[in-house]
Amino acid sequence: MKCQVKDELVSQLMALNNKLNLLSPDLVHGDEERAEVQQRRESLYAEIKHHRAKGHDGKPCPAAGRV
Repeated sequence: MKCQVKDELVSQLMALNNKLNLLSPDLVHGDEERAEVQQRRESLYAEIKHHRAKGHDGKPCPAAGRV
């Protein structure tokens, strides 16, 4: 079973992971930018966890096993 919300959250998380990988400390990017991306990433993890548990009218996401 597919879940559009879960798929969108996971896509956003993957994009942030890619961005975080590009913001290597060896490059010129500042710690503040890395911290912002990391904070958004942690927020998305929490959102995904909540959606998996109670994202469909208080019931678990039917696609949760496929995350």
